[in-house]
Amino acid sequence: MFLVMLSFCLNAQQKRISTIKATYYHDRFENRKTSSGEKFSQKLYTAAHKTLPFNTIVRITNPKTSQSVLVKINDRCRRAGVVDLTKIAASRINLLSEGIMNVKLEVMKEDYTAMWEMQDEMYSLFDSLSYSLDMQLRYIDSLSNTIENKQIFSIAYFVKIATVEGEEEMMSVLYSIPEKYRNQVKHDKIYNENFYEIMVGPFITKEAAGITLSDLRKRYPSAHLIKNKVE
Repeated sequence: MFLVMLSFCLNAQQKRISTIKATYYHDRFENRKTSSGEKFSQKLYTAAHKTLPFNTIVRITNPKTSQSVLVKINDRCRRAGVVDLTKIAASRINLLSEGIMNVKLEVMKEDYTAMWEMQDEMYSLFDSLSYSLDMQLRYIDSLSNTIENKQIFSIAYFVKIATVEGEEEMMSVLYSIPEKYRNQVKHDKIYNENFYEIMVGPFITKEAAGITLSDLRKRYPSAHLIKNKVE
């Protein structure tokens, strides 16, 4: 599972940055076609802008709280100087309670498409672990640096919980794993043996894996990190 919340230490000169008003969509647009042809959903991190090209990834930041969210432009807004967000995106920057606010808009590099795609999983993990905004921001800084250094997806980290013998023992361990991690569990049979490795992952950065490792070690003291190349 991957993590995010957004206040990156980035080189502003490499990005188009502007101050803009942010609003959010009414529910009546649900399931309608956007200007790009995609179906609109309040549950996706997308936005409307008057001129930015479709599929552009932008970061929207609430300057009062430093809360940010990545959104993909897939619709048109008639008004200049405005970006319309889906409700899920608006909720990440406290826009739902205000209705309209001045925000910072940054046009991101293409590399950030991958980060945009994993936001839902990252936010879900933050929510399940009750991470503070400060802890989220510190992690995101490290993930951002990984992307900027073009190391993303070259390797993946896993939390190895145990090596067990036989399917019965494997199933016993699998059932003991906390529910919030079960959609990340990976169990591989060791070649030509009756042993299984049980892992949770993958994670893009060591920092992200370390957060989960700290949590799982409360239940599995021998849990540790392993690193694999992404095929």
